[in-house]
Amino acid sequence: MLNLLSRVIYITIVIIAFISIYEVYSPLNLNDYQRVLKKNEIIIGIRTGPTTYYEIKNEKTGFTYDLARELSKFLNVKLKLITIDNIEDATNDLNERKIDILVDAGLIEREGLIYSHRQTDYHIVYNNKYHKKLESPNKMYEHPINIIDSPKIENIINKYFKKVKADYNIIDSSNIDEITHLLIEDKIKYMVLSSEELFYYQDYYPEISSLIKIGTDIKSHWALPEDSSNHMQNKISDFFTYMIKENKLKHIKQRNLNNGIQYNFVGSKNFVNDLVNTFPQYEFYFKKFSEQYGHDWRLLASIGYQESHWNRDAISYTGVKGIMMLTKNTAKDMNIKDRTNPRDSIYGGAKYLKKMLDKIPKNINDKDKIWFAVAAYNIGYGHVMDALELAKKDNKNISDWKSIETYLLRLSKSRYYKNTKYGYARGWETVKYVQNIRQYYDILVFLDSQDNKINNNQSDNKIPSTL
Repeated sequence: MLNLLSRVIYITIVIIAFISIYEVYSPLNLNDYQRVLKKNEIIIGIRTGPTTYYEIKNEKTGFTYDLARELSKFLNVKLKLITIDNIEDATNDLNERKIDILVDAGLIEREGLIYSHRQTDYHIVYNNKYHKKLESPNKMYEHPINIIDSPKIENIINKYFKKVKADYNIIDSSNIDEITHLLIEDKIKYMVLSSEELFYYQDYYPEISSLIKIGTDIKSHWALPEDSSNHMQNKISDFFTYMIKENKLKHIKQRNLNNGIQYNFVGSKNFVNDLVNTFPQYEFYFKKFSEQYGHDWRLLASIGYQESHWNRDAISYTGVKGIMMLTKNTAKDMNIKDRTNPRDSIYGGAKYLKKMLDKIPKNINDKDKIWFAVAAYNIGYGHVMDALELAKKDNKNISDWKSIETYLLRLSKSRYYKNTKYGYARGWETVKYVQNIRQYYDILVFLDSQDNKINNNQSDNKIPSTL
């Protein structure tokens, strides 16, 4: 009897060992790690959005993008990104090995999920410019909750409203930017944002408010093909262990999720206060380098204020620095050694603006060329050209700034940016960026004209319309 029991135990152990080895090494479970190494490239499916992946000042950035870039370095392979909006299509591409990993895409309850060491809360939000906060969340059922294509968010909604079935609408093949702008334009009443997304968008649109929190400490996951072996999963686990041990994960979170650049117009009073107390320190450089490169000094000063509020020590979460917030690549291109040196920063900004201005097509009218150059200073010249190409497809002849705004806004919409050379860009941010600079410029022009009139014993009560 004892011998029989021993043999049963032995056979059981052998079977378990065989199954374990088979699962890892069977041809049916592909070794995706070796496949990625062999092709020397990892293809990552990624969402566009303020907390995932976007481009600003010709630099790719975002929490998820930074993690993907670190993973490619860890594996010592090249990185290729594919932006995704439709989960079914993205999952099919993953299982067919057209994509190697889907990062933070919102997949749940499937094989090959890996916890990506990120947790966040989720909110139902509304536009307080058009609507009042409801006394009771029960009244919100009169309007659907609009969401991106994300099984995770669907699951959060269903769990929160488990007693009453919530009415939610999946806006397919759209990114979070597109849905947020439907909310801003009052075309939808409710949508779902993570805490980081809400924090970010409120910097631009303070009217976005949280109605209720529907999820706390919700985990994000990365997904591998369902029939993948354990090799890649183990390697990603090693990667996160390394990132935590070296404190790199914490640094990436702090840089991307705990900071933001405010593009709100600060108001005339605050601007004039900074003009009196801060601007005189740098006035000489703004005027000197504006003259050198043929700019209106009031415009260059307005760009500097929009970029940094004339703060020589300014540094953004994307790593741009100084009064004119130059990137490393731009500073190198302008032959600037110290971006935090006010003289060098203003010189570099003036030179770079001139470079952008010289590239603007001749069909743009002379008066508005500068606004195209200012837009290129922010979003990159390539994206401005993408907007012009979109206009051409609509048989529109763009010659002034106002007519290009519509096409800049399209750069964040999937159905448009996927057909452009340079891809996704937050064109709405650039439209607001230029709008703010024009307001600061109008104030400076007005104040400068008043100084001239006072010096010439003249008076005029006329003020610019932007004040």
